[in-house]
Amino acid sequence: MIKTHPLSVALPAALTAAAVLAGTAALLAGSPAARASRVAPPQGAAAQMPMPPRGAPGAMLPDQTIVVSGLGAVEATPDRATITVGSQITRPTANDAQERASRTMTQILDQITAVGIPRDRIRTIEINLYPQRRDSGEISGYQAVQRVMVTLDDLALVGRVLDAAVTGGANMLDGVTFTLRDPAAARTRALAAAMQDARSAANALATAAGLAAPRLVRIEEAGGGVPPRAAGIAAPSMAATPVLPGTLTVSEQIRAIFAF
Repeated sequence: MIKTHPLSVALPAALTAAAVLAGTAALLAGSPAARASRVAPPQGAAAQMPMPPRGAPGAMLPDQTIVVSGLGAVEATPDRATITVGSQITRPTANDAQERASRTMTQILDQITAVGIPRDRIRTIEINLYPQRRDSGEISGYQAVQRVMVTLDDLALVGRVLDAAVTGGANMLDGVTFTLRDPAAARTRALAAAMQDARSAANALATAAGLAAPRLVRIEEAGGGVPPRAAGIAAPSMAATPVLPGTLTVSEQIRAIFAF
């Protein structure tokens, strides 16, 4: 009678299980999850990775910038003036008020053109007729208003035009406005001054922070222009009206971003 040793049966079974496990591991090794597990660093490893040295590719972060505003202002001598004059007449009837206002405006225009101002430099800007009412609401009369605007490129004529308008019967003087015919050159100088102001501010901030000179990466225009300057007329006078145009302030503002 032959007896079988227990190991003679268990040994082949163990070998078979080992082979199955080895095959399964080989199949799993090629799966996406297995590849990911080999590539992904352990949790917290990204925070422990050293930052690249300054100046290396990818070293500049979005917050490594200096944002400043620059303001530039220059003075320019005006070379254009606009004068607004008119007539305001109140009469019992609408026809009478309108007729008197029109007659007065014709006299004003004749006096202005006699100074040497061509008609194409004069423009009507208002013709209105307003009813005047008592406290009871009843119409007591009518007020006619007519106004014209005169554009002058010879500023020496401003005082003479004002005097001529008053001589013609104008009782409305809305003042004189001075401006520039072509503000491009003044705006260019103001923008250059604004850029210099922004660069100076960025360099000062970088120096205070112990940084190297920053590099300009972006510029934005933030506003500005040539605001006209008005010269009010206190009251009409029979004496020659002196007019001093002075200068205009042309300002521009920019926003600049520098990287360090």
